[in-house]
Amino acid sequence: MRVGFLLPYSEMASSFARHKFTFLIIFSLHIVACSDKSVNDPCCRYSAITDPTSANEDDGVLYVQGSTTAYYYVLNDQGEQVIQQVINKAVPLPEGEYNVRINNSLHAVRIRSEEQVNCLTGTLTVSGNTSDYYYVIDSTGQQLTYEMLGKQTSLFPGIYTIRVNETEVSTEVKLNEFREIRTGSILVEGTTNEYYYVLGTGNKQLNYNTLGKPLAFLPGFYEVKVNNTSMKADVVAGRVTTLATGNILVSGLTEEYYYVTDSVGNALNFQTLNKSIAVFPGDYEIKVNNTIVRGSVLAGQTSEFATGSLVLTGHGSGYYYVFDPLGNQLNYNTLNKSLSLFPSEYTVKLGGNTRKATVNAGQLTSVTTVD
Repeated sequence: MRVGFLLPYSEMASSFARHKFTFLIIFSLHIVACSDKSVNDPCCRYSAITDPTSANEDDGVLYVQGSTTAYYYVLNDQGEQVIQQVINKAVPLPEGEYNVRINNSLHAVRIRSEEQVNCLTGTLTVSGNTSDYYYVIDSTGQQLTYEMLGKQTSLFPGIYTIRVNETEVSTEVKLNEFREIRTGSILVEGTTNEYYYVLGTGNKQLNYNTLGKPLAFLPGFYEVKVNNTSMKADVVAGRVTTLATGNILVSGLTEEYYYVTDSVGNALNFQTLNKSIAVFPGDYEIKVNNTIVRGSVLAGQTSEFATGSLVLTGHGSGYYYVFDPLGNQLNYNTLNKSLSLFPSEYTVKLGGNTRKATVNAGQLTSVTTVD
């Protein structure tokens, strides 16, 4: 209901002149109060309902636009979900304050009767040539969502951290724009089905995978390890950085182990005889029962080293001991049980008795005790 009265023109003009400043202030404040959302909201436009049949007379309408088929969720001022809908479809809502959630990114809206709120999102994608996932993290460190590389994610505008296999980059998602982050990948070739490990700054392990299977990373420099041998990898966006291992294979007639050390004696790993171990190209020492050979490994090739076996046969269950030509004890075993050794001349000792023995590659040398 409107209430008014008339004044003579001269009195109206005088009254207006005296109070126009006050009127202008009140008028201006009224405009801001009624349209503060449309003025201050960077994501949403407030307008009349475009389809009057889409809502009841006292409802407003929320319409969220984006380039994906994700769902958006509407929460009331108590944080309770009241409705969900696919992006690019509208929902009617009673008047009130709401939060709209898309992939856990939030935006506040005010719904008013007979008014439509049109909200826009931005689109993020992280491209790559693997089946890895990327993760979206907000400014507080909270993970919001994740998606497979190459697939798009709708988000409200903001600054986000993108994580791929523990590598991170900060990016800004803007309104109604498409933001792409490109990864590269590391592929370590090998034939043993062992694992390679990727390390970042501070020797932090980022991830690992089986030889022959790639991992995606954001561009940068990384260290890659296979059985404690290492190589550097420069990851470039859109490219595959390929590293190749070679193999060490020590053959033998027993089920003992061989041990691999680097050229300065640092232990790397060990493996059962007749099974390969993958390493990056380089020079290595291989030990079997403290006998040593040295050799080089090339990418894509297997370097094979053959042992022979030595056994002291006899009655009883005593131990025999094996010494190298310099008199160093190498190992010992029970009578009638073999030891694998690299080819050479050795001395076998049982009690106070010693015997000379020659070990040849791939052959069993049997020495009989003296009764």
